Amino acid sequence: MGNLDKYFKGQQTHEELICFFRQHWIVMIREFVFFVFFAAIWTLAVINMNNIISFVNNTPGMETILVVGYVIATIYVHYFFLKFLNYFIRVGIITDIRLIDHKKTIYFIDTLETTELNNIQNMEQVSEGFLPNILGYGDLKIYLAASSTVKTFFRVPNPQFHFRCISRQKEERQRMMREREPAGLNYAQNLVDDKSKVKYFN
Repeated sequence: MGNLDKYFKGQQTHEELICFFRQHWIVMIREFVFFVFFAAIWTLAVINMNNIISFVNNTPGMETILVVGYVIATIYVHYFFLKFLNYFIRVGIITDIRLIDHKKTIYFIDTLETTELNNIQNMEQVSEGFLPNILGYGDLKIYLAASSTVKTFFRVPNPQFHFRCISRQKEERQRMMREREPAGLNYAQNLVDDKSKVKYFN
């Protein structure tokens, strides 16, 4: 069986997992600020529940408003925890042969976008601004050799480490591919080179 589907679905038999990464926690900061604000309002409502019940009973139509508010609060709590879980299950994966963007959510999305390390022509690590440099996150741009496509991983934590990791695996993969070239192919290439030299000097 080897490593078939050992650490993630789609892992090949002889494929080795090097590391994986998620987006930086800064992408969730806005959601946490809103949730803290919501939790503070909810706490105040629970503390003053007797006063709220008395007000609702003495005010016509407030029952409907209270029910609508409760439904909205329930939907928001579910939304927040879905965002929180989706943050953890969407990952980038670096193996010894490819780079994988695993886009996954709880209910609707589960896709793997792969980039072979041999197809990477160039990479760029971008950390611009005060917060990216202080908190240690940035974007990784992957330029492909066969097309003008640019694959970007946004807000990657410790981008220098992952940049070096991808670079080293790319170099190692290219070295292995060169060593696996058939001896006949190398001989044919050398023969063509020798004939060219003879023709040139004659």
